[in-house]
Amino acid sequence: MGTDSTGEFAEWDDERYSTNIERFDEQHKRLFGLLNDLHTAMNEGHSEEEVGDILRELERYTEYHFGDEEEFMQNCGYAMDCSDCFYNHREMHEEFADKVRELREKHENGEYVTMEVLTVARDWLDAHIAAGDEDQNYADYFETEVSDDYEYEPGQLYQDRTASEDPVPVDRQSEAAGVRLDSDVYDGGSLSVPEGSVAAWFEDIVSDHGDRTAALVRDDGEFVERSFEELAERAKAVAGGLLSTDLRPGDRLAIRARSQYEWSVLDLASHFAGLVPVALYPSASDDRAAQIIERTGATGLVAAGEVAEDLAMAVETVLDFEDLPTAEARVLPGLQTGGDEVATVAFDVASPAEKAGCALTHRNLLAAAESLRKALPTDSGATGTCSLPLAHIYQRVSTYYLWATGSAVAYLGAEEFVDQLAAVKPDVLIGVPKMYQQLYGTIQDRLGDMGWMKRKVGGRVASYGEGIVKGRGTPLKYRAAKRLVYKSLRRETGLSNLSYALSGTGRLDDHLLYFFRGLGVPVCELYGSVGTAGVGALNPADSYVEESIGDPMPGVEIAVSENRELLVRGPTVLGGFLDDDRTGAQTLRDDWYHTGEVGEVGPAGKLSLAE
Repeated sequence: MGTDSTGEFAEWDDERYSTNIERFDEQHKRLFGLLNDLHTAMNEGHSEEEVGDILRELERYTEYHFGDEEEFMQNCGYAMDCSDCFYNHREMHEEFADKVRELREKHENGEYVTMEVLTVARDWLDAHIAAGDEDQNYADYFETEVSDDYEYEPGQLYQDRTASEDPVPVDRQSEAAGVRLDSDVYDGGSLSVPEGSVAAWFEDIVSDHGDRTAALVRDDGEFVERSFEELAERAKAVAGGLLSTDLRPGDRLAIRARSQYEWSVLDLASHFAGLVPVALYPSASDDRAAQIIERTGATGLVAAGEVAEDLAMAVETVLDFEDLPTAEARVLPGLQTGGDEVATVAFDVASPAEKAGCALTHRNLLAAAESLRKALPTDSGATGTCSLPLAHIYQRVSTYYLWATGSAVAYLGAEEFVDQLAAVKPDVLIGVPKMYQQLYGTIQDRLGDMGWMKRKVGGRVASYGEGIVKGRGTPLKYRAAKRLVYKSLRRETGLSNLSYALSGTGRLDDHLLYFFRGLGVPVCELYGSVGTAGVGALNPADSYVEESIGDPMPGVEIAVSENRELLVRGPTVLGGFLDDDRTGAQTLRDDWYHTGEVGEVGPAGKLSLAE
């Protein structure tokens, strides 16, 4: 690879470099484009600031691309047992990332970055993409380095490899001892939790917002509206259908289907019928699903697609998710259910099925929704997203939160959500770090298609975002960048109306945080777990503190124990663990939920998790 006839430093050649995987070809082209931009800036004597911006963007995009490529290989290898379609480039990834980091650090230290060094980076990229015979076969990697009990979760292998080899252990006190604190109690303030059950609460929501839009549902390529009245009517009809089977109030009903409008219908129907939904992750294996069904004592299963014989034999009633039964219900037992009764049994996707399930009460779920409503106020008529599994309690209570505000839930496909965002233009984005990583890739690809000047402006977005997050402010040219580039990018990707862009289940990488804040996306991080109904602390965009989990949300108290464990207390804390007195005794003491995570209070008095 060398300079071509058009004067490009790094020439793309489909025959030599194409992987026949479109998304990786586009990402490789973007890396080539950044090298060309860097070469042009250095060759034409552009400012040091411009050269630094391109180097930082090259480093960020390298990390994004390699992370996406490894997740693809994990998914492909696990789901398809495919040994030949792709290769593991891990060591080569690390080598190139080191070279890019070296270039950036040399520049920041005032050292001259020679064209020879840039040529080395270009030639390495050529070898990485074209010289497949040097790669380690992915199947070998999967066989030798992945444990037999591994269950696919995007990015989990990467996280396992990069996690600290010596994590700080949590030294739990004896169960008989009282909880001793080593910090102040951080209080999120008062919270008025709705009385009664989820079914009774939703009845009140329908009374307040009946003809407003409750859902945006994909139908024949278009989004159509469903009102709160239509949603309630459908849910009550399905509740009657459930009660016309062998299911009875108090029974546990397992649900195994992808997130969509009918999932929420079934969830509400279960509550109206007085059943206890047990959400199964659709990606979970049949063995894991069977273990959870046995563990929870579920007597019914609603599943999309074919049901394995072992699963069907594990329950008394099997129903087709695509053909839910309906009937007129003379009585809806769920309307009389008490707030302290179990509303759902939830499991952490990363925990083994044998671990005790979290028995969340109606009060837990409604407290979480109300805490979100108070912390993130929005006008009725807004739109929020649902693209994560509704088996995840974070997505489910976020859906309740949106309904509590009189807002609509837009049900987006897990694989198509990036493209569908532009159609719904949400006010509230419910996301996780992986989702923002995918968005980042899409926006970077669009930046790569722009002209040189706009690419140059776009390359500074993370630098501007870092200034915003760190409180340094932004230069005057940022105003022009927003008008000329960032505004149109937000509009094209459906991010222009956002009041809140939530990220839960884990901390965003700095490069993603800086990128989206520079772009004008109000990213805020939510700390919580299944045991706290997904709600704990909030690090909001307008007062974001780096390395912190933020402040406790309304109704929540947080403290650090004498043994450095982060503790949470409040109405969102689970009612108990499913038939597991030992787990409950270890984890719930003196009204405190012991998270199992190491917490600390920083110099500014802000709570954080220890690395």
